[in-house]
Amino acid sequence: MPIKESAEKKKRRRLSWEILELVGAGALIALLAFVFLYFASMAISETYLTRRGFALDQRQLRILTVWIRSVCMAASAVVFVAVFLFLIGQKISYLLFIISGVEALRQRELDFEISVKGNDELTELAESINYLSLSQREINQKEQRLKEERETLIRSLSHDIRTPLTSILSYTEYMEGKKTLQPHEVEGYLSMVRTKAEQMKVLTDRLLGKREKKKEKIENGLLLMEQLAAEWEEALEDEFCCQVDLGQCQNFSGNYDIHDLRRIFDNLASNAAKYADPQGAVKLQIQTQENRVWIRQRNKMRVRSEGQVESHKIGLESVRQIAEEYSGEMKVEQTDMTFEVEIGLEAVELSSKIMP
Repeated sequence: MPIKESAEKKKRRRLSWEILELVGAGALIALLAFVFLYFASMAISETYLTRRGFALDQRQLRILTVWIRSVCMAASAVVFVAVFLFLIGQKISYLLFIISGVEALRQRELDFEISVKGNDELTELAESINYLSLSQREINQKEQRLKEERETLIRSLSHDIRTPLTSILSYTEYMEGKKTLQPHEVEGYLSMVRTKAEQMKVLTDRLLGKREKKKEKIENGLLLMEQLAAEWEEALEDEFCCQVDLGQCQNFSGNYDIHDLRRIFDNLASNAAKYADPQGAVKLQIQTQENRVWIRQRNKMRVRSEGQVESHKIGLESVRQIAEEYSGEMKVEQTDMTFEVEIGLEAVELSSKIMP
């Protein structure tokens, strides 16, 4: 690339030489005009004086010659200036156009492009300004895109932080409503609080930019799915009839951030808790197929009541982003009666063992 650029620069014509060429062209035209005017004027003068019968001596002829020569030189000077200004006018106009482009760039008006003409330093200047304008537009677009991604991340993480917090509050109210607590219930509550608090801490650190995602190799993906499905069922079983199907899930391995997978299941549970019909079953199916692990949730839609806030689908968008990070996808099919979401995540390796 540097060799090519240097070759292009060598082909550039120097602006100073072009101006000298314009001066030379103007001088040549002025010289021709002087010769033409001088000899024409001399011929006309001689003819006029001869017809009038005037005979000039050497002194008078010399004065006439000097006078005609002076007038012709003045006329040729005017011709030179006019021709030079005409020839250089395009360069001046192009320079003024470039200056207006620089002014627009200074005022951050980046939706312009200077037309490239010629092959000299002005051409190179115009190309440089166009490149600078294009670069600035790309930087602004990148900044806007990063800003939008940051805002989306904040909304997504803020939404996902509320999910474990809601679980803690709901379970706390449940525990407070019981007259007596069994030791295993207290242990289960403390374990749940510890898990959800750790999840909230991780999400909060990500929101503040203090912690990056940390993927680790999961060898027993089937066991992990069983645990996450159990947590999903535990969050919904008090209000819904939950049906979990892992019959088509083989053991698999892959590189995952466990907190990302937990966010998927938490958002699925949260979505069902808000919009599923309690009279119908909420079905969760986990299946492995073609180096993918598929997570499907299906439920009937709750009849909307007056004043019910419409879903902004922040949780589902969060799930979609997570799926894309794992070379996966998410599909949603929704009608007035049913809702089904399907999430596909990349699995590195599937074993031949299927859960009985």
